[in-house]
Amino acid sequence: MSARRKRFIEERHAEILKLVKDQERVTVKELRDRFSVSISTVRGDLDDLERMGMIRRTHGGAIAGESDKSILPFRTRRMYYGAAKKAIGEAAASLINDGEVIFIDGGTTAAEMRRFLGGKQGLTIITPSVEVAYWLFATSPINVYLLNGFLDRDSFSTIGVPCLDAWQEKIIAKAFCGAAGFTLQDGLTDLHAGFVEQKRAICDHARSVIGLIDHSKVGVTSLASFAGLDDIDIIVTDRALPPEMMRAVEEHKISVIEA
Repeated sequence: MSARRKRFIEERHAEILKLVKDQERVTVKELRDRFSVSISTVRGDLDDLERMGMIRRTHGGAIAGESDKSILPFRTRRMYYGAAKKAIGEAAASLINDGEVIFIDGGTTAAEMRRFLGGKQGLTIITPSVEVAYWLFATSPINVYLLNGFLDRDSFSTIGVPCLDAWQEKIIAKAFCGAAGFTLQDGLTDLHAGFVEQKRAICDHARSVIGLIDHSKVGVTSLASFAGLDDIDIIVTDRALPPEMMRAVEEHKISVIEA
């Protein structure tokens, strides 16, 4: 399969998942008309997504499955709520001051911050993301520290507990961390043990922990927590939190920014 055809399929899968999430149900005919593809192509898409546990096939269509969408390839996850992720990334970048040492994680939402850092002066960015590191290196004078660790083939980011010796004396002003879920009980959670260990180590050393979550992550718990409510300073999201959750985060002195 060519890279271009694979990209088109991933884009279609991401859009189908968003429709299922928003509408709760889609039909084969609706998808055929929306994407101007054949019935057999739509059925193939639905078969693929059902095998991944993302949807459940019904007569003439599909409804949401029970598995976490984060098992999808990184490229596909990036397109899922892509506009929301970019808005969150821009709002998060506005919190950065010139001269700070900043951590940006390797998730799809945090990665959008790289687009909005060009005007910052004297920054040092610590990141596990090879993509973010290369982007900043190629497009700005920002100092970049790429975290050590095993390279994850899906996200193109390093994973595992980083070696702190090289930068432990630096003051990490802010740690920007995406998450697979956010709840009152577990705080910010992720689905990969390596990323949990990495973010937990960084958050322990950062002055301020900032969670980046689109609305689909609210009320969701993943594999393990890397920051509880007492560890989080700011949440940046694209929709207002539910009233009960908002009251609880305010009690914990957590600021909420709606992008």
